[in-house]
Amino acid sequence: MTYDLLIVGGGIWGAGALHAAAREGVRCALLLEADIGLAQESSAKSGGIVTDLLWHPEDQTFVQRSRELFTEALRRSGDVSIVQPYGMLTLAEGEHIDALHRRTEDLKAREVPYELFDQAEVERRYPALDRLNPDTVALWLPGDWHVNATAFAQQVQEDARSEGLEVRTACRAESIRVEDGKVLVTACGEVFAARRVLVTAGTWTRRLVRTAGVDIPLRPYLVQASSLELRRRHGLPIVWHLSTDVYMVPDGEEDFLAGDGTRTREFDPDNFPRMGDEDFKATIAERLMQLSSLGDVAGLRSNWAGLCGGTPDRRPLVGEVAPGLFVATGDQGLGVMRGPAIGEFALRIALGLAEAPHLRPDRFPPTDFEIRAGFTLD
Repeated sequence: MTYDLLIVGGGIWGAGALHAAAREGVRCALLLEADIGLAQESSAKSGGIVTDLLWHPEDQTFVQRSRELFTEALRRSGDVSIVQPYGMLTLAEGEHIDALHRRTEDLKAREVPYELFDQAEVERRYPALDRLNPDTVALWLPGDWHVNATAFAQQVQEDARSEGLEVRTACRAESIRVEDGKVLVTACGEVFAARRVLVTAGTWTRRLVRTAGVDIPLRPYLVQASSLELRRRHGLPIVWHLSTDVYMVPDGEEDFLAGDGTRTREFDPDNFPRMGDEDFKATIAERLMQLSSLGDVAGLRSNWAGLCGGTPDRRPLVGEVAPGLFVATGDQGLGVMRGPAIGEFALRIALGLAEAPHLRPDRFPPTDFEIRAGFTLD
């Protein structure tokens, strides 16, 4: 069978593309890039933060559109876990204070609600943050969210199947080739043919397109997170501490998801540590103790690691890499908050309905480059 379009990659970017395909009425199928369910690899391991605290105007637009798509999925499913409107408190000390103030100028220009607190006001509002430096300045964004990427993707899958689209959750894509005006994808012993193929396979994208004789400038790097049991109510929103780059996301009234373990060197997407390394385990509780006495009693429930896709300029790679073969990858640690919108945008590019020359994957050669974290103030 020949499809109008194949989407290869079942993370949140692929889910965004699938949602757009259903809306456009495209005869489409989705294949996974890994032996795991929809949005249960890197998308599920992310912090799930959706924030207006991004410096690039295009990212701000993507986040706004993703918010709309998350809200639609919440309305259709009734699953309140898709969006948790916790708000986010960003803590700055020393040299980071100026950077935080620069971001407030942009927030003001965009009419994004925010407040600035000193250390005393933070402790008054959030008594659990009882070990902050006296010079701490905090930026409060009441509109920031935590989202459940897997729940969102599952709702998209239900919607797509109801529109007659195929989702092959037990069918891992193995190779791609371009010939005779079609793109052929080999998966689970079958060959799927399509006029267009969009690869949204996260850090597997480079490996897959290499089988088609194409290379792209993408380097996977490691991020780590843990689930902490605090054994008492914390009353906290999302917290991001700039000095240590620790983030904390509420996971119920007494638990937290916490992360800071970025490792900016290249990792193999088929062979990387799935659990947090020993340095991460040792430092995450210590860094929590710098902020709160809750760290003294925190217990480690579990920890894990996932991959992000780095690019030379920290911008996504979106566009055609061979006749009929398109990619959308390079999340830079911002995959969930931008994912539904970039997936949707990439689908439109693959259908010839949109253009983004500045995001073309060939704007850089596929050579080594310095890996840098994407979630920064500047």
